[in-house]
Amino acid sequence: MLVITEKNLVFLSMPKTASTAFIAALTPYASMIIKSPPGLKHMGLRRFNNRIRPLIEKNQSAPFETLAVIRHPIDWLGSWYRYRQRDAIKNKSNSTQNVSFDSFVQEYMGQTPPDFAKVGDQAKFLHSSKESAPITYLFQYEDQSGLKQFLEQRLEIKFNLQKRNVSPKKNLILHPETEEKLLRKCQRQFDIWQNAGPHRL
Repeated sequence: MLVITEKNLVFLSMPKTASTAFIAALTPYASMIIKSPPGLKHMGLRRFNNRIRPLIEKNQSAPFETLAVIRHPIDWLGSWYRYRQRDAIKNKSNSTQNVSFDSFVQEYMGQTPPDFAKVGDQAKFLHSSKESAPITYLFQYEDQSGLKQFLEQRLEIKFNLQKRNVSPKKNLILHPETEEKLLRKCQRQFDIWQNAGPHRL
């Protein structure tokens, strides 16, 4: 998570959406950065509104606006699956090295996912209570050039992006039946991704 007080903007770091690369590039312009632990770095909107917003808005003349990135749900799950293929966690419970992508997605949709399939929910990350502010700007991961252009205009700067936390390449096979089930089970994620754009929500 990154806070740019001067421009009244907070960049919320959705996991597996290239937010780390953007936040790294914007670090010189930030007044507050949370890089660890992961639970704080990847704080969702509701938690931010409840815990951090009241603290940082005390001396602000206007509420902070929030920005986040959402990724196509299948691609997002694929990124998680590939990330957990790395040798560094080969023998750990969150490794996917001995699991097919289809099985990974099936387990993700289960009532009690095993450790390797516990990756959260993009819709829940962006959810806010009725009493709190919704996300202000939401970009699709696939529109990184649009996000970069928006940030450069908003912050009145120019910056370069460097790839970070890139997952190993791997062919991912998802059976049609599994994909259909995922579309039903995670319809909210698909809907939010479909409607995301550079506009103010």
